[in-house]
Formats: sequence, C-alpha cells, structure tokens
Amino acid sequence: MSTAALTNEQQHPQHHPSPLTTLETGVVAFLISEVALFSTLITTYVIFLGAETPGADPSLMPTPGNTLDLGLVLINSVCLISSSGTIHLALKARKRGAHRSYLTWFGVTILLGIEFIFGTGYEWYGLMTEKQLWISTNSFGSTFYTLIGFHAFHVSIGIIVMMILWVVEAGRCLKAESEAPELVSWYWHFVDGVWILIFTLVYLIGR
Repeated sequence: MSTAALTNEQQHPQHHPSPLTTLETGVVAFLISEVALFSTLITTYVIFLGAETPGADPSLMPTPGNTLDLGLVLINSVCLISSSGTIHLALKARKRGAHRSYLTWFGVTILLGIEFIFGTGYEWYGLMTEKQLWISTNSFGSTFYTLIGFHAFHVSIGIIVMMILWVVEAGRCLKAESEAPELVSWYWHFVDGVWILIFTLVYLIGR
C-alpha cells in the first residue's frame, strides 16, 4: 500500500457498524417472533371479519361500520404515536447527560402509554354496554378483542418495564453505558409501529 493511501486512511478512518451485543441480538430475535404473532392475528382478523354467525340475522349483528367510533381511538392513537417521539427525546437527553430532562421525557412517555390503555378500556366499555359487542358475539367481536387486547397487553408490559426503569434511573442506580433504556425504546417503537398498522386496518380500511 502506498504512503499516500496510508496517510489518507489515517486521516479518514473507516467507521464500521458495531456488531450487536448478545442482549441486543436477543431483543431483535424477540421482536421478530412478535412480528410473526401479530401477523397471524391480523391475518385471522381479516379472514374472519365477514364471517356470519350461524342462526343470527346479519343485519342485526355488530360490524366495524356500525360499531367502531374513530373519535376516542384517534386521540388514543395520537398519544401512543407521540410517545415514540418523547422516548426518543428522553434518550437524546440521556446521551448528553441531561438527567432531569431524560426523566421528564421518559415520564411523559409512560403517561402517554397509560392514557392509551385507559382510553382503550373506555372504548371497550362503550362497545360492550352501548353496541353490545362482546368477544362471543360474532367473529368480528372475537378477532377484534383478541387483536386489540394482545396489543394492549404489550403496551402494558412496556409501561411496567418503563416505570421500573424510571425508578431505577431516578435513583441513579443504572450505569451510564447501560443498554437498557435503548432496548426498551426498541420495544416501544415496535409497539407503536404495530398500532399504526392495526389502526389503519381496523379503524380506517376495515370500516
């Protein structure tokens, strides 16, 4: 190799992406498995959406068109999608050492997630009491509650993990180089991304 080439390489070193750590690889593998699960549930929802309940009058059965209301769900969706932005701001604050800002944005992320869960619960209450849509009503009810409930369960798990992490970070018990906050954000972005797909399919296209 020529001296000029060596000099150029020293002045402009090549930056190769760092390989994933064992923990990061595990999280990626977990998220891939979750993609498979959600894909199965979404496919099932689409297949059985128009299936009729034997012995029931189709005109009297709840359907997405006469049951689902966009109002509250839209607010819930804005809150959940916005939480991807707030957790990103939290991680940026952590990287620059702004501990108070980090905890603030992380706390906002948790609150937005909690709003989504309570909003979903309120939506379900209305569907059951006003629209008479139960999980046993018809195929739409079964697949709807299973799909939305499975996603809400994942959001709840994320909230619990973030609350624990917030308490740990508030006590400065976590090392600055810890991967935990970053990996939690991966999971949270995944949950938000899945919801965008579900919202589009169930509440927009499906109606």
